[in-house]
Amino acid sequence: MPAGAPRGIGTGESSRSCGALRAPCGATLYLTCVCLPLLSIAAMAQVTLNVVLTNGPASNRFNIAILSEGYTDGQLADFRSHASNAVNTLLSRAPFSEYRNYFNAHSISVPSNQSGSDHPGSGIYRDTYFNTTYDNVSDRVISFPTNAMGQGKVDALLQQFLPQSDLAVVLVNDTISGGSDGSAKTAIASIGFLAGEYLVHEIGHVMAGLGDEYETLYPGYPAIEEPNTTRETNRNSIKWKAWISADTPVPTPETSAYAGVVGLFEGAHYNPTGWFRPRLDCAMRSSFAPFCEVCREALVLALYERVRPIDGWLPADLVQGGPDQAPANFSVAVQQPVSHPLTVQWLTNGVEVPGATATSFTIMPSALGHGARSVTARVSDNTSLVRNDPAAVLTQTVTWTELRLLSPTVLAGDRFAFRVTGNAGRLVAIQASPDLVNWSSLVTNVFGPANDWFTNSTTGSSRRYYRAVTPPK
Repeated sequence: MPAGAPRGIGTGESSRSCGALRAPCGATLYLTCVCLPLLSIAAMAQVTLNVVLTNGPASNRFNIAILSEGYTDGQLADFRSHASNAVNTLLSRAPFSEYRNYFNAHSISVPSNQSGSDHPGSGIYRDTYFNTTYDNVSDRVISFPTNAMGQGKVDALLQQFLPQSDLAVVLVNDTISGGSDGSAKTAIASIGFLAGEYLVHEIGHVMAGLGDEYETLYPGYPAIEEPNTTRETNRNSIKWKAWISADTPVPTPETSAYAGVVGLFEGAHYNPTGWFRPRLDCAMRSSFAPFCEVCREALVLALYERVRPIDGWLPADLVQGGPDQAPANFSVAVQQPVSHPLTVQWLTNGVEVPGATATSFTIMPSALGHGARSVTARVSDNTSLVRNDPAAVLTQTVTWTELRLLSPTVLAGDRFAFRVTGNAGRLVAIQASPDLVNWSSLVTNVFGPANDWFTNSTTGSSRRYYRAVTPPK
């Protein structure tokens, strides 16, 4: 295959080659007769969207879209069942199983004129919606066109039916096990015996950019390191060094003594030498193997790049104000992983409050002191699945700030000034009133995060009251 071709999973089985069965002119005839029916499908298809799994708002969940390929109109009920099975298979595997609550899933049913997929090596061609085809040598790697006839159709369906999709999976109605990472935007997997293995492996590619850990030479394959592949042999420079014990040699011998540890094992990225992987075995290398620690970490980080641990907060407006004599109440809604809790820590004016670790927090504003005042909720996932989080994606903070008017100062010529404290992050109106009932705006500006001064522009002003307000979002 040429460089940049879709990647598939290794099965440990000998590849099938049926080149002798290829029709001399089959490709030309196939391309001639398949284009027009595909156009008619695009115009006539009755596409439906069905919920497979829902755990919360699409705006803060990892949204999976399963699309049908090679299912005729009469087989779409089977597709919806297959899509549900695929999602359950994925979310039963670590680390996805620990974060099952973070996922939503939908199926998009679109009929094909014929069932199955192309097998050029066996002279089999099918008229299907996404025009998928198996590799003509191994009959294991499934790909589709990266142009409008393949990936373009996926993009159009997602835009119309699930624009917030984070991951697309084209599910191929073919019993020959196969798959690939499509065009690096979409995972492709069949419903064959190894369907779950291909699905999980290809999603590792698409979701977290994981690399294949195969040793079979692949001339011209891009020499770009992935989270789980490297050419580095200096222990202190290995990207997953936090997972390697001090007593594990680097490089690591492929012996039973090191079969259960993270190290630096030679053979990866389609090279038997010069490239290294973290574990002796992994889902990115073999069927029925779990993801190694390094791959699990990459997948969790990829999940948190799209999903935040805080679902919502109250008060909804992050700019607050009010009397110091009334208690102020704050709370956050967090989405918990399956078997370990997120940690919550409240801070006032940037300082941790001892023991304030619940999802709600109450304080008297007067206890915040004078000047710029703030209340912060910090939510973190201290999972053992992650040891390297350079972008701190496993932590989220929400901060409420207060607008206050301080330090009134009389100036010459009946003029005056006062400080506006608090970081509103948006426009703030300074208003005046003669009676605390009728208010008029004097100026609208962005104040903060440092203290800003307001100075009146007229002289001879009568005595009035002043306040700072923020308009509704």
